[in-house]
Amino acid sequence: MIGNPTRGIFERAVAAAEKARYCVAFSSGSAATSAVVHLLSHGQRILSIDDVYGGTQRYFRKIVRPHMGIDVDFVDFDDDIAVSSMLPSSDDDAGRTGLLWLETPTNPTLRVTDIRKVSKLARRVGAILAVDNTFCSPYFQNPLEHGADVVVHSVTKYINGHSDVVMGVACTNDANIYEKLRFVQNGVGAVPSPFDCYLAHRGLKTLHLRMEASAR
Repeated sequence: MIGNPTRGIFERAVAAAEKARYCVAFSSGSAATSAVVHLLSHGQRILSIDDVYGGTQRYFRKIVRPHMGIDVDFVDFDDDIAVSSMLPSSDDDAGRTGLLWLETPTNPTLRVTDIRKVSKLARRVGAILAVDNTFCSPYFQNPLEHGADVVVHSVTKYINGHSDVVMGVACTNDANIYEKLRFVQNGVGAVPSPFDCYLAHRGLKTLHLRMEASAR
């Protein structure tokens, strides 16, 4: 058996909150990030926002780039000249850039980037757009509605909200991406326990109250 009812209930609840068809839960936000990177092939490239969460940047620089055969570059997506130099055209890129990684607002500087604008760049080069939505949470922002292909959360933070669970999720509307993420979840085994899923589901029920308080 590769799943359990408690995890399934939590995944469906987060999917509903993110206005997604699918959600896959992992044992940490970093594990969810890693699962998205597993969608790529050797020789492809990640183009990430430069002001990315420190743990994600460390993973990209210290693990993905030297050990997985996947290049990683960092760019300010609001700098059109810099972005153009990285993604000159779909023909020049030839599918090498497989993933655009966006975090908005960023952790911890809260830089905001236009998701829809970056989604157009992703479409231009045939890349997946993944958005880390941890700091806004599904209550304030739903990146899939603005062109993202995958939304990632560190459930450890706002979704759980009680500092007693470490967990991550990846949400998508794409059935093919979902199947691949589910395979990685099972194959790698970075799954949350049923009890952690119960606790995180408890936290999700008060997300709206906590986010309203945080926004004041």
